[in-house]
Amino acid sequence: HTGQIHALCLDPASASILYSTGSDASVRAWHAQTGDAIASAGGSDSGDWHIARGQHKTNVFDCRATENTLWTASADNTAIGWDIDTRAADMVLEHGAAVTAVLPVPQVGVVVTGVRDGAIYVWRVSSGTPEIVREIHAHTDDVTCLRAAGRVLYSAGLDGTLRRWDIQDVLGFDGGLNYIPAELQTLESPQQPQQQRAHEQGSSTSAMQSALTEEEERELAELMSDLDD
Repeated sequence: HTGQIHALCLDPASASILYSTGSDASVRAWHAQTGDAIASAGGSDSGDWHIARGQHKTNVFDCRATENTLWTASADNTAIGWDIDTRAADMVLEHGAAVTAVLPVPQVGVVVTGVRDGAIYVWRVSSGTPEIVREIHAHTDDVTCLRAAGRVLYSAGLDGTLRRWDIQDVLGFDGGLNYIPAELQTLESPQQPQQQRAHEQGSSTSAMQSALTEEEERELAELMSDLDD
């Protein structure tokens, strides 16, 4: 890299490949044991495996890998899902603020993102065009980290808090797009409703249409049972 390194993640299939991201807006791959750069997989492309600056415009704050996809979160207001083999951007999630954390949860077909204003978004990515299915007013400052264990989602923020969310409760919430646990309602700052309205002007139409149908709720229940196992 030619700048600060912000995040590392291991390939979950073998734990032998390490991906890194940083302030130079690039993504690179390394042999986890030797530290050598991973070579490109033949074809007309040559040299080391990397995603060059230009795909992301500025700092890449986080990365998480699944079996076939590498997800990255950037200050350019996007989270991108990359095909690991071709390095093509398969899916781009547009936000209204810098994206500081990303977490794919393939068991239930969603990707969770955290942003600089403290909000967390849950995107349904398993049915073609990505849609926001839930917005969580999680923190009063930047979301710095997202992790999951089974059906439990953890988030950390610059507001000095670590929070725990039940993925099933979040996805099954029937009170609309915005999920605000009762214990957080008193923590909302005066700026948050304004931020919410600004975001909804750009995305509420498609997002509100993404409410789970009865069939999708049945599928979700089946998927959630896999998380419990």
